[in-house]
Amino acid sequence: MAGKTALIVDDFTASAGTLVEVAECLVQRGAHTVHAAVSHGVFAGDAMKRLDASPIATLLTTDSVENHPVDLSDKVRIVSVAPLFAEAIRRIHQRESVSVLFAS
Repeated sequence: MAGKTALIVDDFTASAGTLVEVAECLVQRGAHTVHAAVSHGVFAGDAMKRLDASPIATLLTTDSVENHPVDLSDKVRIVSVAPLFAEAIRRIHQRESVSVLFAS
């Protein structure tokens, strides 16, 4: 682990508490840089303060959860899932396959 870049992947975060604990543990074990990715960023309470004070360099999440009026940390990067959801809804409505959306 020493000198390596670590990536934490989780389904969601609300308070960022678990992400920060894991990141701190990874740094203690020698990780040089820690990044995180979550599907759904809820960001309740002091999540942004906790994230800003953490060793996490960047947190990648989707826009699947509305985060206003939370001011996001500069560490947070949002990826929009709206086009994917819109296409899935269109395909379902038209009775078309959604399998093509998950092609490998």
